[in-house]
Amino acid sequence: MDPYQSADKQSEAVIGAIVERLEAWGKDERFREFIEDYLDEIRWDGVSLVVDLGCGTGVVARMLAERAGTGVRIVGVNLSEKLLEAARGLSADDRIEWCHASADALPMDGGTADVVILHTLMSHLPDPGAVLAEVRRILKPGGQAVIFDADYASTTFAADDWQRGMEMDRKLFGAVVTHLDVCRRMPGLIMGAGLKLEGYRAHVIAEAGYGDFWLSSVRGFEKLIPALAILPAAEGQAWVAEMLTKHEAGTFFAAGNYYTFHASKA
Repeated sequence: MDPYQSADKQSEAVIGAIVERLEAWGKDERFREFIEDYLDEIRWDGVSLVVDLGCGTGVVARMLAERAGTGVRIVGVNLSEKLLEAARGLSADDRIEWCHASADALPMDGGTADVVILHTLMSHLPDPGAVLAEVRRILKPGGQAVIFDADYASTTFAADDWQRGMEMDRKLFGAVVTHLDVCRRMPGLIMGAGLKLEGYRAHVIAEAGYGDFWLSSVRGFEKLIPALAILPAAEGQAWVAEMLTKHEAGTFFAAGNYYTFHASKA
């Protein structure tokens, strides 16, 4: 099972790897630019409640607190109490409320949220359509939904053996993500939930020669492969060693596509 769906049942090693990975991505300048880009698109006039759904360690909630005006309430929601514990420890901003709840059954009245952000959440959900229907329920008329996620079906780490590398991409990401292709399905999911697709934007993170952003994923997998028994130990160690060797030699390559979808409630 996708460990993000059952984080509170995972070992401390897995939780530690997830927290480290989320925070590393949140510190990456390129990744932060993607977030700033979609926050810039939010219509802030009259906004009083923003919900960060699937908030993880609170990277986006903290960025929201930096720019939201006085009186804007920010609620970070997560299914994992362990990740919320990490989020609380990483932010002392009293404008952020942390809520332990399932994304498809939110403890909020209908028509109360101005903005709902789903940042790298949809790819981990058992039923993305049900969560978008819940988003529509809590949004005010005219409310905004911002959906940001990875097209993990496109994410790749170059290996010496191309065919074997493709198999490894699928095994690794298939073990930590529920829907590798969720971005490709997003227009239909948005429409099916009764929301209107207002626009979208594509983003790419590619690294050639040396790794930084994607090297943090290699380090994360170094911990997750044995902890989740994704691969036989020797096979996992060999993959990590190959990626690190390529990085040290200046022959590393990895890339992945991300997408932001802006939707609204009529």
